[in-house]
Amino acid sequence: MKRVVWDFSDAYGDIDSAKFKEAFENLEALILKARNLASKKEGLSLAINAYELAFCELNSLLAFCRCKASNDVKDERASAAEIPLLMSGVNLEKAKLAIFNAIDELEGSNLFFKSDEFKKIKPLYDEYKNSYQRMLSTKSGEIYDQISLSNFAPLYGIFRHLNNLISVKAKNASGEESTYSYAKCAGVLKGSPDQTLRKSVFCGLKEHYEKHANLYADLLNMLAGFRLNKFNAAKTDFLTPSLEQNKISKDTLEAMFEAVCMRLEKIRECVSLRAKYFPNGEIYACDLLAPSPFASKDKFSYEEAINLILAALRKVDNEACEFVNMMLEKGWIEAEVRDNKAAGAFCVWLGKFKQPRLFSSYTGALSHVIQQAHELGHAWHYWLMRDICALHQKPPMSLAECASTFNEALLRNHLRKSSSNDKFCFDILWQELKSAANFMLNIAVRYEFESAFLKARQNGVVSVKEIENFMQIAWDKFYGETTKDSESILPYFKLHFYKTDQYIYNYPYMIGYLISQFLISEFENDSGKFLVRYKAFLIDSGVMSVEDLLQKHFKKDARRSEFWLQCVDHALGYADEFKKLEKKINF
Repeated sequence: MKRVVWDFSDAYGDIDSAKFKEAFENLEALILKARNLASKKEGLSLAINAYELAFCELNSLLAFCRCKASNDVKDERASAAEIPLLMSGVNLEKAKLAIFNAIDELEGSNLFFKSDEFKKIKPLYDEYKNSYQRMLSTKSGEIYDQISLSNFAPLYGIFRHLNNLISVKAKNASGEESTYSYAKCAGVLKGSPDQTLRKSVFCGLKEHYEKHANLYADLLNMLAGFRLNKFNAAKTDFLTPSLEQNKISKDTLEAMFEAVCMRLEKIRECVSLRAKYFPNGEIYACDLLAPSPFASKDKFSYEEAINLILAALRKVDNEACEFVNMMLEKGWIEAEVRDNKAAGAFCVWLGKFKQPRLFSSYTGALSHVIQQAHELGHAWHYWLMRDICALHQKPPMSLAECASTFNEALLRNHLRKSSSNDKFCFDILWQELKSAANFMLNIAVRYEFESAFLKARQNGVVSVKEIENFMQIAWDKFYGETTKDSESILPYFKLHFYKTDQYIYNYPYMIGYLISQFLISEFENDSGKFLVRYKAFLIDSGVMSVEDLLQKHFKKDARRSEFWLQCVDHALGYADEFKKLEKKINF
């Protein structure tokens, strides 16, 4: 199997292609049509249909731009193309509000409320009726939209440009020196087996951020300042907009963190159990994502990785296996390692073409095998939703992360249970401990830091010293004394803090991970009935809240810490398995 690269000939082709330009023109026409029809009572159903088509086109175009921008960070065409698309997004939002206003004017007995078109728009209509944004006047909303386009949305681009300036000189264990870009630094910290290289890259990044901390602090202050000003105008707190975006209640979020804090000492074991395998029994922040030092296999070819994932998926659903093979055949996966590619991995949905697109830079490490499973979980989630209303195909981050982390858990379970090699099982359990600590401790640190930052930002500009102090306090609260240092670079290095389309982009990962632990336990206990419920759970995720979804399909109350304790305890079971295997192997 050759290393896979994207082929967009069956989608928009390229940013400068006729297909892309025609799609943008179609988008503009659909938005205008939706707004005009919404003003006529007899045209309301047609307005909703036009809005759905425009919604699908806009999100597909934006997803395509993200793909192109990530495939070559030095190609500015995609970023330039996003600007008019964002403007179209503002106009599409106005069309939606025009539709909602028209609905508000109807009598409750109107037959429209029994129509298929109302069923399409109802989840969005219900969300809007209960949203903080209704507190903004029409004029204020338009002003914030304009400022967002001209001054707020471009801030993420500034962060990307700053990243392009990163050029870290680092040495590996053999004493060889190389230069590392932002993306390559991220790759080293996410799974290089060379501790010398990890430390060298970490120190190089730390030096870079110490030199430019004020620039990143300015960006963080600008991002938060705009949002908080808007929230203040809408008379809401800084958390509510994020809760709405993630379709989760404050009670549920607090119940989840309560469960994590109740098991904090045990969760910290997922770090301390690994520390003893590093020099002097000490683990540093740069080691937290390191592979097992006794890895029985250093590299997996891409073909090996896909075959392992298929073997794991086959235990749940053959259709999922056929889907993965289809993605490979159609060129919907980008996994090649090249200069100028963005860091990380993601999956987007080109709904117009019914295409999930997976982006990564596959290096062959076990962590990257798991990463492929994660992103293929997202892709499978989108694929299951392909034939439902386009307005129902966009699950919030809190639920979007369920299928991906479930795929991870499924793969690790398969690898562990299908191998008789104790050292390989040790590697897999090491990965389980790494994931548990990353999702329950590191994500908690990010949430704690961002919450503290936002509270301080309400009272004025937050200084570099305050940012670093908030980070240290958050680290100490969750990691305790398990690490020799802290990930002090996190506020500047982690792109999640700089996204303009997602807000408080951290705790949804914990939600997804913990729900996936519940899902894997359900699969293990009753695999026969699991698949039907799991698919229905994923398909409904675009229109239901976290609480309603878990209640409907699994009869679980997410507002109670008991549910989250069940999830946490399942994850911590891997720490117990790890300790038993340690005694058996007797390193």
